[in-house]
Amino acid sequence: MKRLFFPILILVVSLIAGYYILSLWGGIYYLYQKDLSKESLLEAIRLNPSNPDPYYRLGILYQWDIRNIDLMESQNFLKKAIERNPLEQQYWLNLAKVLNRMGEKGASERALEKALLVFPTSYQGRWVSGNLLLQQGEMDKAISHFSYILTHYPNQSHLVYDVLIMAIRDKDFILEKVVPKEQSSMRQYLSYLYEIGDKEFARKAWQKKASFEYKPDRDETIRHIEFLISHSELSDAFQVWKTRLKEEGLPIYYDNNLITNGGFEKDKILGGGFDWKISNVTGAKVSFDHSVSFEGKSSLKIIFDGKENVDFHHVYQYTALKPNTDYVLKAQMKTQAVTTKSGLKIEIVGIGSSFHSTSESMIGDNDWKELVVSFRTLPQSKGGLVRVRRERTEKFDRYISGTVWIDKVTLKEAGR
Repeated sequence: MKRLFFPILILVVSLIAGYYILSLWGGIYYLYQKDLSKESLLEAIRLNPSNPDPYYRLGILYQWDIRNIDLMESQNFLKKAIERNPLEQQYWLNLAKVLNRMGEKGASERALEKALLVFPTSYQGRWVSGNLLLQQGEMDKAISHFSYILTHYPNQSHLVYDVLIMAIRDKDFILEKVVPKEQSSMRQYLSYLYEIGDKEFARKAWQKKASFEYKPDRDETIRHIEFLISHSELSDAFQVWKTRLKEEGLPIYYDNNLITNGGFEKDKILGGGFDWKISNVTGAKVSFDHSVSFEGKSSLKIIFDGKENVDFHHVYQYTALKPNTDYVLKAQMKTQAVTTKSGLKIEIVGIGSSFHSTSESMIGDNDWKELVVSFRTLPQSKGGLVRVRRERTEKFDRYISGTVWIDKVTLKEAGR
């Protein structure tokens, strides 16, 4: 009899364990079918009633499936999931969403509090909390969560600002009350304003940078300047430029000359902004020549290889100008063996209002010669683009070769 007892006991235990395992796997099978349905989830619950996941999935199903929307049932199943696992933040967050849709704001807020108790540093928890509280009109409480995201999840800052601008429509409030008062957050907010092209608030935020203890480096300053230039705000950009020059102990301007580095004595002053911009072009090579100059030690040199009909406008500089004002633009130019009848000249093109003035062009061999452009700005003028120019030509000898040097570029108000 004793010999039979232990084999029978082992068989019974094995059958019970096997039944439990089969029930568990049966529940998982129903839970993860491709076409999940209410019936399959209920079958998963029947086979494994202690598993919180099918209750949670039923809660989601009753919340969003257009054929089965029932917020009360959704709430009930979510609560059953929480009973089985109260440490899963997603269960609390979805319960808060359901309660919010049912108009139970107090209960929804308590569910959010429980969600954050489970995982206080979670981005998802803070994001859902901020959005639901914003919908409920709890502005101060919502802002605390959004500010947390801005501080601890800066890569999500653009999404936060998108929501706040749509919901609040008060960028002054966002700047004063939401943006954390520290450097990285201010940098992120400015980056967002640049991307949406909001020049007014980019300018306002830049002016407030001191109160945020934000000290932009050179690259950040240049980005702000170029953003203002791209929106034709050259006067404001020029003030930022001059302030940066002063902060770095660099000379601002000599003798009322509005051109930066007009003698090409340095490869760059700050780089970008109101510095010379030089871009590559096929058929020409641009460099700083430290062996040839009109005055000082350097000049700008352009070599054309004779293989291209170059439409050259690849050396240029922005400048801030007053409206209804007379100016004189001058440059020294030297040429060596420049071919074609379309030579090199210097010109200015208006920004904010259309005007265009140009000097004579130079070809062949010429010692240093002063090119002069006199012009008057229009009432809507905000600035200009000074550039070295050679226009494409359709004549037979269109492929340009030769060397050009440029030095001592000045731009001044007439009579000064």
